[in-house]
Amino acid sequence: MPVNIAETFELLFNKNNNVAYKALQELQKQSEETDCVYPYMDRLSNMLDSDNSY
Repeated sequence: MPVNIAETFELLFNKNNNVAYKALQELQKQSEETDCVYPYMDRLSNMLDSDNSY
């Protein structure tokens, strides 16, 4: 089943840490296998200063 990267990315902001962590793991997996996460690099870099651990 194809992963919707945009939806998975939004799950990083979920208040449920388990959901956010699973989204992070999925994004890491996808970034190792394909370049589909690359378009989100600007947004990911902006998150480096976030208080959210994921």
